[in-house]
Amino acid sequence: MIELIGLLVAFIVIFLLRFRNFDFAASILIAAGIIGVTSGKPLTIFVDVFLVTARDRTTWELCAAVGFITVFGYALKETKHMVELIERLRSFLPSRFLLALIPALFGLLSMPGGALMSAPFNEPESDRLKLKPEHRTYINIWFRHVWYWASPISPSTLLACSIAGIGLTEFITVNLPLFLLTWIIGFTVSWKWIQSGEEVERGKKDYRRSLVGLSPILVTVALTLVSVPVWASVAVGIAMVIVIRRVDLKRVIEFFTKGVKLDIVAAVFATLFFRYMVMESGSVNTLLENVLGMGVPLLLLFIVVPLLVGAISAQPTLGIGIVFPILMPLVAPININWMTIMFAGIVTGYTGSPLHLCLILTNQYYRSDLNKVYRYLLPSLLLLAAFIVIYHIALGGLWQPL
Repeated sequence: MIELIGLLVAFIVIFLLRFRNFDFAASILIAAGIIGVTSGKPLTIFVDVFLVTARDRTTWELCAAVGFITVFGYALKETKHMVELIERLRSFLPSRFLLALIPALFGLLSMPGGALMSAPFNEPESDRLKLKPEHRTYINIWFRHVWYWASPISPSTLLACSIAGIGLTEFITVNLPLFLLTWIIGFTVSWKWIQSGEEVERGKKDYRRSLVGLSPILVTVALTLVSVPVWASVAVGIAMVIVIRRVDLKRVIEFFTKGVKLDIVAAVFATLFFRYMVMESGSVNTLLENVLGMGVPLLLLFIVVPLLVGAISAQPTLGIGIVFPILMPLVAPININWMTIMFAGIVTGYTGSPLHLCLILTNQYYRSDLNKVYRYLLPSLLLLAAFIVIYHIALGGLWQPL
């Protein structure tokens, strides 16, 4: 019983520390320490878990990938590559598509509160179409977060697949309908707002330079989908930005010294350490016995817990780090259907959370009424989440274990 209490206390401690803006990696490690101490096993469990984590090739590949992704985003931003790409796309894309594409492109640059980067770029078209503040906020938030189902360079997707042992290509292939549905929902909701207004005269169209501008992103994604390691694929993308922008050696060094987010890399290592600690401690076995004894349906557990954790944590990587190690053993071996339902719950809770930094900053920037934003955002999220659950129940026959 002490193992279960330790697991619950660790869970609470993570949230308390994060609410006080305590470091993510440190919060996870403290929680892992609580689980280890209450596991009833010798204190050498800490050494054992550290060695398992450090010797796992996946640990270092994932840390390298996340580190390179942060450098990639920094390079695209600091060279103004992304800004110029958007200006070229603006010359030939219609307003209704451009308004969606701008936050989607910036969504590829993984950074907290990154929606604030795309909001100013959407303002000219939003002003011309006389969009209301809540409409602008919805468009910026919704389309920024479409990549969870299709981007192999999304740290959250990468972390989820790595912990679950699901291949990125398999995850993206199976969940491609979810990616398309996300776009369809966004366009359906916003279509009536942006269908009015005549298109203004655009600048000179330059398709070739636009394609060149997109090439670092397209090549990175393509390489990942043909099973090139993510860190290597992103490294190629960084190299392409350096060549295209003719960056000198001094700035290249700056990309890696200032661009890499070591706190995010440390958080990834801490998350994997936490995962192995949960596995080694045996606390999940106690949890499983209690859950099954209470007669709680597994599917309900896999929907509600990730949703709540995603909403409270307001950070998908933290939600994944907490939920995946705890719930995965309940259906071992984990498959892509259970994994996606967990992931969807975390993403849905996170996107709609009032603690979500992107939502907070966008809402402040456009001075929108959050209640009015939720009239569009919450139904969209619930529709997407419901489809995901139904889709994966049908795909994986998940009614059988209930």
